[in-house]
Amino acid sequence: GQNSVLIVGGVGCNRRLQEMMEVMVADRGGSVCAMDHRYCIDNGAMIAQAGVMAYQQGYETPMVDTTVTQRFRTDQTEVKWREP
Repeated sequence: GQNSVLIVGGVGCNRRLQEMMEVMVADRGGSVCAMDHRYCIDNGAMIAQAGVMAYQQGYETPMVDTTVTQRFRTDQTEVKWREP
């Protein structure tokens, strides 16, 4: 298993979150790393870019078939425009 946590994205600027994670991870013998606040930006631009790349490769989803699920693991999500 892993013993370190990297806090990124918009929530990475949240000092309270960083403090809470430090306590939880320390209890388990791990460490926390937080990105410099200049890199802790909202993921909206990255999500939009992924959508553009998918569209450029011919991948389209009708609006009625779209859903949002925050339970997907990024390391287990199929990416249509890149070889596995």
